[in-house]
Amino acid sequence: MWRRSLLGGKRGYMLVVSMGFAVLLGMGGLLAVSGTISEVKSAGQQLREKRAFFRADGGATLCLRELRNRLQRDLAAQLRALTSINTVGTYVSNNDPAGFLAAYAYQSGTSLGSAFQRVSATEARLTPSYTPSAALGSYACTLSAFSRSAPVNQGTGLSPVYVFRYRYTIDGTATDGGLARAINLQGIFTVQVQNDNFARYALFTNQQRNAAGSLVWFTNRTNFSGPVHTNAEFNFANNPGSTFTGAVTSVSTTGDYYNNGSPLHLNADRNADRDIPTFSGGFQRGTASISMPATTTADRQREAALGLSTGASTAGYGAGVHLGTSSGAMTGGIYINGNSTMTMSAGTNTATYTITQGSTTSTVTTNYSSNQTTVRVGSGSPTSYSGVPNGMVFVDGAVTGLSGTVQGDSQVTLAATGDVQITNNITYQNYTAGATPSADGTTNLMGIMSWNGNARIATTAPNDINIHATIMTPNGEFRVDNYSTGSPRGTATILGGVIENTYGAFGTFSGSSISTGYGRNFVYDTRMGRGMAPPFFPTIGSVISVLSGATDRPNWQQTY
Repeated sequence: MWRRSLLGGKRGYMLVVSMGFAVLLGMGGLLAVSGTISEVKSAGQQLREKRAFFRADGGATLCLRELRNRLQRDLAAQLRALTSINTVGTYVSNNDPAGFLAAYAYQSGTSLGSAFQRVSATEARLTPSYTPSAALGSYACTLSAFSRSAPVNQGTGLSPVYVFRYRYTIDGTATDGGLARAINLQGIFTVQVQNDNFARYALFTNQQRNAAGSLVWFTNRTNFSGPVHTNAEFNFANNPGSTFTGAVTSVSTTGDYYNNGSPLHLNADRNADRDIPTFSGGFQRGTASISMPATTTADRQREAALGLSTGASTAGYGAGVHLGTSSGAMTGGIYINGNSTMTMSAGTNTATYTITQGSTTSTVTTNYSSNQTTVRVGSGSPTSYSGVPNGMVFVDGAVTGLSGTVQGDSQVTLAATGDVQITNNITYQNYTAGATPSADGTTNLMGIMSWNGNARIATTAPNDINIHATIMTPNGEFRVDNYSTGSPRGTATILGGVIENTYGAFGTFSGSSISTGYGRNFVYDTRMGRGMAPPFFPTIGSVISVLSGATDRPNWQQTY
């Protein structure tokens, strides 16, 4: 009895243990299923969060792209359609930078053609109408541009330069299954509006011939890194040929190709494998002609040198050197009546112009530190004026000798009615030397013009001459005197650009070697491509915009 009872008790105990273990297994299974369900829910939520996040980020990025398109493409196109820059000036005088964006930063006739909405004079807002696909889900973005300061006119000389400064904020938003996410982008940009200027060209010719009427061929010795234009037809020879890293435009619908001595006119950017120039910025043919400036521009330069208003009489200024002054202060630049030579020299804070006419030497010294200008004629007593010249030097006559250093704070345009003869190096005080010199980051600037004659490098000029200036001859050419005689003179390095009626000769060659004169090393001053120009330098007439900051990486933040 005892054994059976004991055995029966043992079986009962095992049954209880088994049942307990089964309960524990069931509870464990329930916990596992519950955890899996929770993880599935969590994973689904994370997926929705990520989708909403990336859609919001994508919406903000689309809005940023739209802003850049509006500024780089649409604004530029709208401004070029203007007949007068004075239209833009009203937004400056009225302190209405938001109105400026609303008026010009859009492209008509497109699905995204709506203009910025002018919220106030200092805020413009844009909400592009995107239609995302169902697979992508919903997202949206809003762009607001705020004025950082009142717009200003920073122009000097013949044309205003209007500067608008903005900061922008972009909010990209998206939802997914009730979850919302938002991305904020912020940055700044500046729009500079001005008349297009001839100074922006690395090379501009009315005719692609020299003064004698002979064709000028671009070969592998011809390389330009900035915009190049002709109102005629370009002539290309050889493979390899010339290299152009900027845009090349021509009024002619064809290019003239040497074709081993049997020239062909082709509406193409190469002649099979015989004549192959390199166009990194493209070769656009059949473009509109750009007229050289009218002589009224010279009249305005003369008035500016004398500190006179437009249309004022410039009669009564006899032979000699005259400063543009009024009531003891500088109001203009330097006016020279008669043939002369001019040498420029530079100190730490001073720019000196030594001007010789016959036996008389006049010395004009500008002190940028003390804001004072002094003139001394011969051995006479100096006369001082408050202020500094406006940068215009106008010569009624020829400049028979020009050389020297352009002081680091100076921006000068020398314009003469007659020839300008360069007799020695003309260099910037501040620049980076080398085979391809650069003036990036500096402010010293030089323009040289001959209205009715030529700009010439004299036979007395040194070998391997350096000329830092943008040179313009609306009715002549930039050339080397006696270029076809004598011994080779090395290389003429021009840091700037050349705008001329006909293409002046610099030397002769035999194969790849210089026979006489100079080889050309034309180095484009890239500052001109960013809107800089010598003071009072002639403008083309169309209105352009120069942007900065628009392509910089914005500040990024997830707001929720």
